[in-house]
Amino acid sequence: MTISIFRQNATIGSGIRSRYRDWLDRRLPPARTVTLTQKQIFIFPTRVGFGFIFVLTIMLIAGINYENSLIYGVTFLLGSIFVASILHTFHNLSGLTISGVEAHPCFAGELAEVELMLSREGEKYYENVVLRWNQSAPVVGDIIYDKEKRVKVYIKTNQRGVMKPDRLLIETYYPVGLLRAWTWLDMDMPIVVYPKPKAGGELA
Repeated sequence: MTISIFRQNATIGSGIRSRYRDWLDRRLPPARTVTLTQKQIFIFPTRVGFGFIFVLTIMLIAGINYENSLIYGVTFLLGSIFVASILHTFHNLSGLTISGVEAHPCFAGELAEVELMLSREGEKYYENVVLRWNQSAPVVGDIIYDKEKRVKVYIKTNQRGVMKPDRLLIETYYPVGLLRAWTWLDMDMPIVVYPKPKAGGELA
């Protein structure tokens, strides 16, 4: 009975993930160059953000209960900071252009190096923008003084052949960590993975 329930839950979870991937494919199709707009960016409070909202709710209830103007003022001030952080967090990804430069071949089992170009227009700058593939080390790509910046993101390979990487995660918690803005991009950059060479015997 327990095994049957586990399999049923796994099937449901697999179906949800499949529908989510299909929805991402329709909303964010593969592209070698992407400029992030409202269509590509998702934003949601972090765990700290939800805690912040909870504390503000308690403070508001206390202000109503005790009819204390000072509590009202502090609550509304902190609430306005939260609202302003929504705009700043979204703004820290909006308008950023990500271009695929080159996917370097490697041997099976090694980390494949993928070069990306981050660029901006105007005087807008980007801070604490994190890029990574699933189960790979994150790379921070800030653009403050330059118009563009080349970053190298690594992804682990397992089998030989032409590897199609999963979607690239780009996220930011800037400026205060109350919200997380992110996107999943299919950079359409296949990677050639060569067979892993075997150690040869001693030369005669």
